Amino acid sequence: MRKERAPDLKPERVNRVLELLDGWKGKLSWELLLEAFENETGDRYSRFTIAGYPQIAAAFLLRKEALRGASPTAPSTPRDERVRAALEQAARATAKAERLLGENDQLTEQFVTWAINAERRGVTMDMLNAPLPKPQRDRSKGVK
Repeated sequence: MRKERAPDLKPERVNRVLELLDGWKGKLSWELLLEAFENETGDRYSRFTIAGYPQIAAAFLLRKEALRGASPTAPSTPRDERVRAALEQAARATAKAERLLGENDQLTEQFVTWAINAERRGVTMDMLNAPLPKPQRDRSKGVK
């Protein structure tokens, strides 16, 4: 019997995986991440599908490093639910900021590579900054 294929990972789902990673606590593995995502969406993806997205793979490695560097003696948990929620939200925001900084560094590095390669091939900054041409849309064909 053939297994039903999970739907494609659209940007909303990729963002949801990234949000899961941003708020992840405890042991992190691909299998645990896949299980958490399956529990949330009801669809099972393979590690190779999820890890095939550079954003997810980079966020996974960054979060794994952050968890590895976390101190084994965590501070005591506050009793007030609102304080706990605020601390968790702050931790998620911090993790997201770290992930976005990493993505920004990768994009900056990619841009520098492109700029150097363009310069080597005689592409000037004026050529790169030229406005894109307007699309040619002939609207008279559909009107009778």
